[in-house]
Amino acid sequence: MNFHKSRLSAALFAGCLLCGSAVGAEEPSMIEDIDRDLVNQVSGLVVANIQVGDCGGTPCEPANAIEKIDGMLPRAMTEGVIARGAGSAFAEFCELDWGNQSYLPLMERERNSGCWSERQIAAVSVTHGIAMGLYRNTLKAEIGQCTPSVKSAVEQYLLSLRSFTKRAECPRW
Repeated sequence: MNFHKSRLSAALFAGCLLCGSAVGAEEPSMIEDIDRDLVNQVSGLVVANIQVGDCGGTPCEPANAIEKIDGMLPRAMTEGVIARGAGSAFAEFCELDWGNQSYLPLMERERNSGCWSERQIAAVSVTHGIAMGLYRNTLKAEIGQCTPSVKSAVEQYLLSLRSFTKRAECPRW
């Protein structure tokens, strides 16, 4: 997978990591443009690995024929979850509580949104995990260690996520 097309924010080195705004409609992000091919690759990995997801206390069934064609989540949702997974990777990289401050709030918001089936909620979780793993490796390779300025920016990012606890509308296909 090529993550250089889905660049870590160039602002990372300038000390400002938030590409979105807590005041605006768009959720903040630690990364810039997510390449279309990356979204397709992650979506394909989710379809291929949905059986690792939790569907009501049991592993999900493998993807069906329609899911293999259409994917499991709308593109905009996949992009958003990839961005959140990248943010979680930054938090983990800086030894911050990514689970309670990024992942679990995302899952709670999506469960409470009424937008998704149980399988799609599992797809959100699997997408987050795949994205987090991919960005984890990129951070280690490109940055090496969490500096105080990066940690401060990640802390600001995590605080800003508190404003995004409810979904105004469901992402469309």
